[in-house]
Amino acid sequence: MYFVSSQIIRSLTSYLASQGLNKEHLLNNITQGGQQLNNSRYKYPLADYEQLMAIGAKHLNRNTVGLEFGQALNAQNWGLLGHIALVSDSLLSALQHALKLHTLVRNIGTISLHHHQQHSSLEWHPKTPVTHFMADELFSSWLAFAQQCCEWQAPLMLSQIKLMRQQPPINEVKQYQSVFNCPIEFNSTTNSMIFDSQLLHCSLKGANNELETLLAAQAINYNHEAQYISQLKALITQHLPERLSVQQAAQALALSTRSLQRYLKQQHTSYSKIIDEICKQQALILLKQGLSSLNIATALGFSEQSAFQRAFKRWYCITPKKYLTEK
Repeated sequence: MYFVSSQIIRSLTSYLASQGLNKEHLLNNITQGGQQLNNSRYKYPLADYEQLMAIGAKHLNRNTVGLEFGQALNAQNWGLLGHIALVSDSLLSALQHALKLHTLVRNIGTISLHHHQQHSSLEWHPKTPVTHFMADELFSSWLAFAQQCCEWQAPLMLSQIKLMRQQPPINEVKQYQSVFNCPIEFNSTTNSMIFDSQLLHCSLKGANNELETLLAAQAINYNHEAQYISQLKALITQHLPERLSVQQAAQALALSTRSLQRYLKQQHTSYSKIIDEICKQQALILLKQGLSSLNIATALGFSEQSAFQRAFKRWYCITPKKYLTEK
């Protein structure tokens, strides 16, 4: 399952609310109605991020909301990774942490750093189809971080931005140029930020080597735990409507059944709870896509439609039909 951290979803809903959108309406359009916003370990499905961005773009009547949101983000909004970045000794060090730990924030794409003589490029490649909002947010937030945290005497200048998104209207192009202040290539084969390699050695204002080491060690342990949970969720989701047994899941993860069960207990959850949570999330996504209760029941592996409807009412205290009517 592709996910985005609760910190990003919380920041996005707050940002859109600050732009005049109704926060309650926003929360009604994401999984669990925002009940997990303050749970730093919770991961929201990618569909929730895309839904919020689409609502924002429609309400604000502009498709640059990802770009604007990225500018408004602080490093703290990245959670533990952001705190590590803030105490890193250089921009290079902060990026190296991001390469290792970016899945703490989202697992939608891969980040890579390349060096070419005088220039370096930071690239992001999505692993699943996404709208342009996420690449816009990532690049504008990375630039904002560098501008705010680097001990750089001259204005921080980029060499070029490459984006896979289609060429936007001229008024939106001007917004991109205003943010990045460099040549921008749309319809590119990659999402890439190109800059002078000397920038990598720029010292950061809040450098603290001792704290950086401590937080990085903590993050590696946490990321290992999060990856196990996320691998398990992805495995279960990929096999739906078949309901994998805990034995099958453990075998796929190269674990014994007892080890997997013990691990889940340490994470204060269980295999059945994870399946229930996945079905709860997927049910809402499929319902919003217009599927009937019968089709959703089939897609999620329920024995019959009535079993799905009972589960939906347990999850959301309302029937699927009433949910659509009231939401």
